[in-house]
Amino acid sequence: MKKTASLTSIIIILALTFNACNWFSSENRCEKHLDRRTMANVLTDVFLLESQISNQPGVAGIRDSVANYYAGIFNKHGITRVEFEKAFECYLLDQDNMAWVMDEVLSAISIQQSKLDEKREESE
Repeated sequence: MKKTASLTSIIIILALTFNACNWFSSENRCEKHLDRRTMANVLTDVFLLESQISNQPGVAGIRDSVANYYAGIFNKHGITRVEFEKAFECYLLDQDNMAWVMDEVLSAISIQQSKLDEKREESE
């Protein structure tokens, strides 16, 4: 009887612990940091920035200005670097929500690439 009560107590404690950590919750735990749409928009800007920087390796001092560029992105979206980092860490641990965010990022980048291609065709 004592063993059963002890086992029951352990199960109850584990269930409460998991519930407190939102392990059984279907809601997006990362929403408390940044909603999925905002995260997708920020990451789109980050990826475009990194692409721009990597395509200009010969520009002196461009890497020195990266912090300022990131600050501009965060300011544009009304967040801080710390908020972004916490949200990013959370989304990295949540595969389903991160997959949704990355699909949105890829879609947004594809749309921008199509618009750029159209402009190039028009100017030729």
